[in-house]
Amino acid sequence: MDSVKDSAKAVEEMKLQYPPEKIRQMLDSFRNIKTMVIGDAIIDEYYFTVPKGRATKDPILSVDYVSHEAYAGGALAIANHLSNFVNELVLVTMVGDLDDRRSFIADALNKNITTRFFVKKDAPTTVKRRYLNSLRNEKLFKVEYLNDLPLSKELEDSILAFLEQELPKYDLVVVGDFGHSIITERIIRLLEEKSRHLSINVQSNSANLGFNFVTKYSSPAFVTMDIQELQYAVSDKFSRVPALAEKLYGRTHFRKFLVTMGKDGAGYFCAGRQAFFPAFVTRPQDTVGAGDAVFSVTSLFAFCGFDGIIPFIANCVGGIAVSYMGNKEYVTKDKLLDFVGQIYGGKVKTR
Repeated sequence: MDSVKDSAKAVEEMKLQYPPEKIRQMLDSFRNIKTMVIGDAIIDEYYFTVPKGRATKDPILSVDYVSHEAYAGGALAIANHLSNFVNELVLVTMVGDLDDRRSFIADALNKNITTRFFVKKDAPTTVKRRYLNSLRNEKLFKVEYLNDLPLSKELEDSILAFLEQELPKYDLVVVGDFGHSIITERIIRLLEEKSRHLSINVQSNSANLGFNFVTKYSSPAFVTMDIQELQYAVSDKFSRVPALAEKLYGRTHFRKFLVTMGKDGAGYFCAGRQAFFPAFVTRPQDTVGAGDAVFSVTSLFAFCGFDGIIPFIANCVGGIAVSYMGNKEYVTKDKLLDFVGQIYGGKVKTR
């Protein structure tokens, strides 16, 4: 579906099969899904600057500070997205003892989210600070504050004891695994053993590159990843997505997984069958957090067995998420229905 014609045809077919009222009914059905989110807390800081040029005495860029903002990212963002669709949600995450970020996190989270914080000693709460050219919103560089050393046995045992007791109470368990240490091998095994329905997103980033692959899980019910993460998982740099997906399915037998492909849309793989849908927004303002938004919302559709609409919904959610900076805003039911209405009305250009 690379052409405008194919995109228009795909939308028309979707409109007939899934009219707005049917999608609204699907979204309404999510309300009573008891949901647990577990994963790495990340605070995304955006420092807006005006570049002045090369410093006279050093080969570095000199900038003027303009302003800065902080957003709740990582598992915090996943919880915020999901809490706009479900009534009851608990967030299990970790903060550091070298700073006190819990008040910021509490203020940044939606009010229907219950939190369970674990504290890692001699560690900061993970912060990813990006410096931008405020004139064009171009990112210049990033500074990370984190401690991804293995958890102490005492802390890991505390998390395991909590999960052992709480996991059976929840219909859906959503894991945001950013590779910053909260998700250990023992915790993975317990999540797979005790979760009724386990959705996972295992992110490759600059802090964990080469060490955080989706293949460390054996039996998730639903998985999302981007192309690069799929390539890493099967050690194949050059094959196209359908071939890569076949390799992953052959090695893991993951029954349902979604691959986000940026401007090329999304591919969904269910029990060995493949379906693709084109992207609606190909010139994003910012892609940070878009994958988390897609993962969050499509996890609900996968849980309910609404598989046929997942690649379409993925592109709608992605289109919403890339229209604002980072995790400054979150996807809601009304935003999603409005975006679908625009797509069905031909108001959002696909190219």
